[in-house]
Amino acid sequence: MGKPLRLLIIEDSDDDAQLLLLDLRRGGYEPSFLRVETREAMEKALEAQEWDIVISDYVMPTFSGLEALRVLKESGLDLPFIVLSGNIGEDIAVEAMKSGAHDYIIKGNLARLAPAVERELRDSEVRRARARAEEERARLATAVEEVAEAVVITDARGIIQYVNPAFEKITGYAREEAVGGNMHLLDGGNHNESFFQSLRETLSRDGVWNGRVSNKKKDGTLYEEEWTISPIKNPSGEVVNYVSVKRDITEKLRLESIAQAVDTMNNIGYIFSGVRHEIGNPISSVAMALNVLKMKIDVYDKENIARYIDRALDEIVKVEYLLHSLKNYNLYENPEPRPIAMKDFATKLCALMREDFTKRGIVIDAIVEPEGTRAYADPRALQQVLLNVFANAADALDGRPCPKIVLRISETKGKVGITIEDNGCGITEENLERIFKPFYTSKARGTGLGLVIVRKMLSQMHGTVSVTSRPGQGTAVEILIPAEKA
Repeated sequence: MGKPLRLLIIEDSDDDAQLLLLDLRRGGYEPSFLRVETREAMEKALEAQEWDIVISDYVMPTFSGLEALRVLKESGLDLPFIVLSGNIGEDIAVEAMKSGAHDYIIKGNLARLAPAVERELRDSEVRRARARAEEERARLATAVEEVAEAVVITDARGIIQYVNPAFEKITGYAREEAVGGNMHLLDGGNHNESFFQSLRETLSRDGVWNGRVSNKKKDGTLYEEEWTISPIKNPSGEVVNYVSVKRDITEKLRLESIAQAVDTMNNIGYIFSGVRHEIGNPISSVAMALNVLKMKIDVYDKENIARYIDRALDEIVKVEYLLHSLKNYNLYENPEPRPIAMKDFATKLCALMREDFTKRGIVIDAIVEPEGTRAYADPRALQQVLLNVFANAADALDGRPCPKIVLRISETKGKVGITIEDNGCGITEENLERIFKPFYTSKARGTGLGLVIVRKMLSQMHGTVSVTSRPGQGTAVEILIPAEKA
């Protein structure tokens, strides 16, 4: 079976067409073809289907090879075009090639036809591939020119070779002012050499750098931007260029700051309202007990007096517990993170709790995989976080059969995951939405600050906490903190 070939023949002689088809089959092709001999027929054929190549006689009664070549050019198609002639002179051959024909062959020497077709098909594919690449390059260039983020291309030394219009708009520097300089053109003076040394080391190690910098526009205005740098390498793996994508986030940060301030004020109001309620109720109870004693001091016996005093003391204990919790809220305002060997940390934490939990019939299991997992956090704050979570888990296990808490520690993608899972009573979906709100609690003697403190401490250590639960089956608290290598 020969190679398929979609062939359009411009020829007035069916015999000559059959001869060239025979020679192509001998050359290893299996042509599917159409023979036409007028301009109109050729135009319709080009519109009707796709072709691989066009072979045209040079001289015909009502049409010619040069006219056929013009029709092909007018169609916009890039197809190989070979001219055949029974008696072609050098001047005719030159004219055909100048007009755009890819080859010319004398009908009496068709042995050259199959090799010529093969060559022209190969060259045509190269041209199409080059055209596709050029089209892709043009699309990419247009996208870079139109994108809202500033794009800067430098050579391997950091000398600017290209900036897009967004760079000009954001920084105020025209393209001709920036090209030939370096990125320190925008230096706002807020980053020292150690910052840029760390940037270069990260880029060399990870192949990309992403961060936030304070830069200065041409008019001296300082602005904040997100900056991503990526290298471009040649086939040998050598860096030949760097591409920077820079986004002005000054306005975004301003709006976030406003939103955060509003949120902070709302939270302060919420917290003050909670504090007033949580302290106000015990104080009212104390005042009531003391007023009763004051009025009845002369008629009450010692037993009644002691009962009212105990009631007042109980309410004072509630206030002390609340104040202690509020103290914990600010205890680690400035955490001091350092590497933590999580296997050793988990062993010591479980030893600290095991005696008390064993008395309550609660089993604790700790699993650290891999054993060499190391986190980067404040160990005191992390211990306080986990003690709070374990205390909640223990409360949820009261009265449950075979109470158990499993601590799992693992490392993945630059994070250390800590999961505390219990088989306790669980949390309803409605309550799950409120557990991180200050002063919300479902416990008889709780303050509603435990998980608030947990989330605050973790956020200060660049960590997160999430809770999943199924009523009647148990709860899982998942904590993510940075790994040491991150």
